[in-house]
Amino acid sequence: MSDQDLHLLLSVSAAMFVILAAAQIFGRLAPWVGQPVVFGEMAAGVALGPSLFGALAPDVSSELFTSEVRPILFFIAMTGLSLYMFVVGVEHKEPAHKSGHTSMPFVMATAGIAAPVVIGAVAATLVAGDLRPDNIDGTLFAVFVGGALSVTAFPMLARILQQRGMMHTPFGMIATRTAAIDDAFAWCLLAVVGASVGGGPLEGLVRTILPASAFTLAVFCVLPMLFRKPMQAAVREGRIGEGLFGALILLVLGAGWFTDYIGIYSVFGGFIVGMALPRVQGFSSLLSTSVLPTVRSLMLPVFFAFSGLNTDITQLSGHLIPVTLVILVAAFVSKTASSVVVMRAYRCDWRSSAAMGALMNARGLMILIFINIGLGLGVIEQRMYSILVVVALVTTALALPLYRRMYSAAREDEGRAAAAAEAVQAAAGGARTSSRTKATAGDSITPPR
Repeated sequence: MSDQDLHLLLSVSAAMFVILAAAQIFGRLAPWVGQPVVFGEMAAGVALGPSLFGALAPDVSSELFTSEVRPILFFIAMTGLSLYMFVVGVEHKEPAHKSGHTSMPFVMATAGIAAPVVIGAVAATLVAGDLRPDNIDGTLFAVFVGGALSVTAFPMLARILQQRGMMHTPFGMIATRTAAIDDAFAWCLLAVVGASVGGGPLEGLVRTILPASAFTLAVFCVLPMLFRKPMQAAVREGRIGEGLFGALILLVLGAGWFTDYIGIYSVFGGFIVGMALPRVQGFSSLLSTSVLPTVRSLMLPVFFAFSGLNTDITQLSGHLIPVTLVILVAAFVSKTASSVVVMRAYRCDWRSSAAMGALMNARGLMILIFINIGLGLGVIEQRMYSILVVVALVTTALALPLYRRMYSAAREDEGRAAAAAEAVQAAAGGARTSSRTKATAGDSITPPR
């Protein structure tokens, strides 16, 4: 090993140590202020950037995160994201239980995409000024900002509900289905935006959309045939063997390379592959146990830190303060209002509707992935990126406290009891009464008190 290689190894190791230590500290502090661990890790990434660490100790920061170290951090972060999105894609495939009106999640997800995209695009157009890059069309810029505001973090929302014991209640199942559909819509929108950058619609169609469509069709046709039996065997054995695990890793990396090559970023490759795998009950739990601990504790903190290095909240002064407030209000109001309107249309009570609207604002990691891709594509510049990071932090921080305020512990107990009773009845083969069958979605979410 040459002296130069040894120096680079020591530099990367030092940067990784600081990043992981900060993530552990902030992550452990987060529950003390009523936030999930991932929020603390997000905050740690921002704190390591020019917003705090770089401002307090600029010489130490520049020595730690050198121009040689940053590309390696980027590689670790993007590899981790590809694996993370792969697991997210697999989790989307898990079968779910009944939860009242089956159309509600789709309708709410559609409204939760449409309203933020429209309202966010209008807000972005009104306040854009010099925040829009000169070479980016105004419509493309506005749609991207609106798309960023439409994101709901399905993995984060699911883990919040798991921690609250609400995952398999009617309320929890509607929330997770809505977030899953929302995410899928948002990634499709981002793929279209990415295909439109750097050329006209025809060029984007030939260079990106057609290859992406062919790739998606191919993996959805081929992967179920190749992986169903090995996945079923893994579930029976209670472990993923080295051969299957290695094949899945190669698949994710190969898919990431291809999608990156055609211009829609490697994270899409992992997500599409995860979605295309066959639906095998229990496999996502095995996969999460095998992959997520390393990805969450090692790779995702690096992504948060890399995002933080690109975020300078100290720039948001003067006229950028009202711009930030406008984008923040547009994000929160559009997402909350669309959820409340749909829930009320399905005859849900106000407190359940408001609680759902609060949870849909948990943008978490997903919006950071979204805007990092936009920054890499040149659709947004540094200041708008920092504004959207603030939106990610504030709306995510509000989600859990507002949910807990709207959805009391007593109501959660009722939901869990109703879900347990339904599971017992289903296991016993009991049939529902006709009155129960005709119950409204609001009644299934909020049992009679």
